[in-house]
Amino acid sequence: MRIRQTISLLLCISILTSLIPVQTFAIESAKSTTATISAEEITNSLGEIGGYLAGNALTTSNLFAEDRFNWPTGLGFAAERGNNLKDVLKGLNSSIVGDNNAANGADRKIINRDKSITWIQTKYHSTAGRSVSDAFDENTGLYRYMDGDGKPMQLEVPADQHAKAIESMRTKIKEGRVPGVTDPDDAENLIRKGNLTFKQAQNIAKAGNIDSLKYDAANGVITASYAAGISFVLDFACCVLNGVDTEEALKNAGLNGLKTGGVVFATYVISSQLAKAGMTKAMIPTAEAIAKALGDEVCEAIVRKAGVETVLTNTKAAAQIIAKEMIVDGVMLVVLTGVDVSELFRGRISKEELLKNLTVTIISIGVGTAGGYGGAALGTLIAPGLGTSIGAILGSLAAGSLSALAAEAIIAPYYESDAEEMFKIITDEFTVLCIDYLINEEEGNHIVDKLSSVLVGDVLKDMYASENRQQFTHELLEPLFIEEVEQRPTIITPTEEELRYKMKETLRGIVFIH
Repeated sequence: MRIRQTISLLLCISILTSLIPVQTFAIESAKSTTATISAEEITNSLGEIGGYLAGNALTTSNLFAEDRFNWPTGLGFAAERGNNLKDVLKGLNSSIVGDNNAANGADRKIINRDKSITWIQTKYHSTAGRSVSDAFDENTGLYRYMDGDGKPMQLEVPADQHAKAIESMRTKIKEGRVPGVTDPDDAENLIRKGNLTFKQAQNIAKAGNIDSLKYDAANGVITASYAAGISFVLDFACCVLNGVDTEEALKNAGLNGLKTGGVVFATYVISSQLAKAGMTKAMIPTAEAIAKALGDEVCEAIVRKAGVETVLTNTKAAAQIIAKEMIVDGVMLVVLTGVDVSELFRGRISKEELLKNLTVTIISIGVGTAGGYGGAALGTLIAPGLGTSIGAILGSLAAGSLSALAAEAIIAPYYESDAEEMFKIITDEFTVLCIDYLINEEEGNHIVDKLSSVLVGDVLKDMYASENRQQFTHELLEPLFIEEVEQRPTIITPTEEELRYKMKETLRGIVFIH
């Protein structure tokens, strides 16, 4: 979709290789090879599409889970996820387990290195006394969060309430209100100091503050790493299967992975901030209409694809997910096309190229999302759970990549890409220089090989923006021809005596020479 270094090199090599048989045949070769350019050469790579769609799916799932931040008890959910994220970043095997809303169940669990499990209940209130008291049953007055072995779970409280919370728990233990615990000193083991203060937990649930941005950025890094990994694996496999050597495959896949990760990171942070600012509410009416039209079975597949537990009906949950998906897809569209818009104003691409890129991006993201839902539904029928996840990934990838290629093919007849226009100029100038310098096939192959050191970065965009593209191309290519010609062996003209002797040897017996 964009003019990239790798695409530029491969396309030029494929075009120019057929233009260098020998001298006067170059013009006809050029005419026959510049007629068409396939969509594959100007679209995002398979890995990028896969990474974008996987990143979108994970982002949407997280935003749906974080919708609870807006509930009356949303502060507790924000605290759970904020504390869990920090523990994960510390290297702990920590996870959220409270989304099922089980009565007196744990909010989080940590699997320790010795395989033991630490069960955690998170309570974030305005004072330490309230945070501790909320963990006790109103009727019996007893501590109500016990694990499967009958032992009390750790009570996680705001970092700034830790000391006072311990004293409050000491009092509760002395009063005999914590089953199985009689030593007040055990309060230090029961009270867990949260990674967040009360104010930080409040900020996480809102948009436009440092704590919220730091939280979204940390989640964005995790999501981006996941998407970049998928992009790298897919592109590396494609390169190897197409005969690219390992070093070049690693380079190409690595660059695409970094690009994919950057796009997904920006998409995550911006989407999360917009969702927290209330944009989801504006999307709900449209999302609900879509969910009702899809039917209960498809809505169930959408919820399964999100991979989160919810107490909402399938239709309502699907509507919430679709609303989040609309935000994420819209933001990714802006992020992906932002560079193109910048290039348009700098005169480095045409408005036609921008429109084509924008159209293909919209189609590939939209169809890829729909393909994920379809794949999830099919996978659920085959093997609920694992089949849902695999079906969603394969459905998104297949639909997104194929729709991008289809869109390119449909749009191509109406808009000639900037890349194609520049390549025509390159092939014409290459043909002229082949004739001017009497280039043979072997020399032409050497020159094409050297193009890799010339067609780097944004050379084609610089060419498009130049006032005289023909001159730009000539100055770009001629040094390669001069360098190649200088490698030719020196030709020494024979003397008159040497020529006369050779002619006598050749014509002896045919004519009389005196």
